Amino acid sequence: MHALQTLVWRLRKVLGSADAVTQVADGYRLAVRDADVDVLRFERQAAAGRESLHAGDPRAAVDVLGAAVTLPGLRPGAEPALLAAVAPAVAAGLAHASVDAVTDLAEAEIAVGHAGAAAARLTALLAGQPVHERAVALLMDAFAAQGRTAEALAVYERFRGTLAEALGADPGSMLRDRHLRLLRAQPSGPVPATQAERLGPGNLPAPLTSFIGRDDELARIAARLRTGRLITVLGPGGAGKTRLAVEAARRHQRDYRDGAWLIDLASIAEPAKIGATVLAGIGSRSGTLLDRREHRGADDVDVLVDQLGGREILLVVDNCEHLVDAASHLLTALLTRCSGLRVVATSREPLAVDGEALVPLGPLALPTGDLDMGRARAVPSVRLFTERAAAVRPGFDVDPATWPDIRRVVCDLDGMPLALELAAARLRTLSLPELADGLTDRFRLLTTGNRTALPRHHSLSAVIAWSWDLLTEDERTLAERISVLPGGVTRASATAVCAGSSIPAGAVPGLLAGLVDRSLLQLGPAPGRYRMLDTIREYGAGRLAAGGDLDAVRDRAAGHFAELVAYQDPGLRGPGQLAAMEAIGAEYDNLQAALRHLCATGDSTGAVGLALALSWYWQMSGRRSDATYWLGEALATPGGAPGRDRALVVHLFSQAASGHGCRARARRGAPGDP
Repeated sequence: MHALQTLVWRLRKVLGSADAVTQVADGYRLAVRDADVDVLRFERQAAAGRESLHAGDPRAAVDVLGAAVTLPGLRPGAEPALLAAVAPAVAAGLAHASVDAVTDLAEAEIAVGHAGAAAARLTALLAGQPVHERAVALLMDAFAAQGRTAEALAVYERFRGTLAEALGADPGSMLRDRHLRLLRAQPSGPVPATQAERLGPGNLPAPLTSFIGRDDELARIAARLRTGRLITVLGPGGAGKTRLAVEAARRHQRDYRDGAWLIDLASIAEPAKIGATVLAGIGSRSGTLLDRREHRGADDVDVLVDQLGGREILLVVDNCEHLVDAASHLLTALLTRCSGLRVVATSREPLAVDGEALVPLGPLALPTGDLDMGRARAVPSVRLFTERAAAVRPGFDVDPATWPDIRRVVCDLDGMPLALELAAARLRTLSLPELADGLTDRFRLLTTGNRTALPRHHSLSAVIAWSWDLLTEDERTLAERISVLPGGVTRASATAVCAGSSIPAGAVPGLLAGLVDRSLLQLGPAPGRYRMLDTIREYGAGRLAAGGDLDAVRDRAAGHFAELVAYQDPGLRGPGQLAAMEAIGAEYDNLQAALRHLCATGDSTGAVGLALALSWYWQMSGRRSDATYWLGEALATPGGAPGRDRALVVHLFSQAASGHGCRARARRGAPGDP
């Protein structure tokens, strides 16, 4: 308490006022007004200036926006480092808003005859934001207003070259119109159609890399666009939902008179701002006014319907998972009132509204069986990895020398596109064998990605953490605990590993369904069985280990599977033999994980008991090598006391190791046992 009081006294001294920090019932509070917060003051001034500009009062806009852009430490387009550390979404929004404020100020300055000031301001902005199309257009206007036509044309040509090199795209219609107006007095031939004109209007980003696989999903989206109006591409983080949705929209862009538009909700933290984001995404300037209104609700829908009604348009609404309720209500209202609207949404869970068609997206196909080099290269997961690897290591290809390690990499990473791209990027500094070996600690290894990607795509851990943070407390607990089950999950095994937690047994089925909805679990081929990708399992196990619960949960799993085998073992010798074999076989990977855990933790009694219980299953299923290995591991586990079970395991191990197998008489309780 004395240390806290000292720190509060020092803080008051720094702030220059004893009233700056007030004492309340449960501690201390910083007494601060909105006007004292730089970011809030900037947002208020920027919005007021923009409103004045739109209202036809550029002089007032110059005054207000001029004050806004002088915020201490503000650099247009840059995220303040301290703010980014504690509130990354706010920092990203501020960086974007600062660029908008500077361009609004330049537009106002041009309108009041200060074209020279606007040109200097925009030139400085474009030094850091070279592909900002509105800034380029305004700079051309500023030069033209000063009679500097040649410089305005040079700005256009530089921008066109930069855009083609960076994004593989052409300038938009707004900029082309300005360029043609400047050339109007000069003779010119016909202007060829640009890529954007061939595809139709829209803002879909030009692809920078090849699109690989997903033919079935593209066909499904195409079919659903013909018969329905809302499609949700569903899948775990890193599965490539955005890339698939944008590719599908690009292929069908010409089918819609008003084009295809990408609406990215990733940086939106407040549900009330979705409407403004949609308006901004389709190029409407009404978005700012909508974003400023105090009272939202039906009016948001009215403004959007006014903009979208009567238009034939395709929207790609990306990253809906953290705003799923608000996005569902808004899209339902728009689809109901705008008959020409089609939506392809991406999310890690369904929107769960009428008329929604789901396109589940899992890993890319993995190599199976023996493949020659030609067929191996054509496997989608292999093709993606090798193409991205060749981009950082010229000459990289599938050949007899590289194929074993390539196969290990794509299989260990479950064929997940983002994980494969992160792995390929590491080949800048690692050899292929080092990469394959290093995937035993994949979350440490795969941390270097695309600098321009969203923060949650910078590392494999961040991809999964984004999904994990959207779960409820009980869903997180269940996801972490079932991560110890490599052979799949059933209601019974999930209930067993959750014993002792806050989750009641009756809640487990609903929580499992919730994890399926959120793309962290997949339905298995067998009824009532679920599968978790290895990468997600490893993340969950890491969280368990960090909390000190990993061994305890694995103990519960081992106990559950030991009971299951003990229950099924008598059935192996009677008319229920096939059913018992199937039940044990379904859990065999989990049983091996249980044996591994018991041996690793020195539970000799448990390891010997479980190995003995499995001995008849090993005999009947012809798994002699497994029997030899696990019986030997159980016997090698220190701490076991002499006894009948251990003696029988010694006998079975000697039989298996000598090649005779486990004989019928060598079973628990059989006559003649030693």
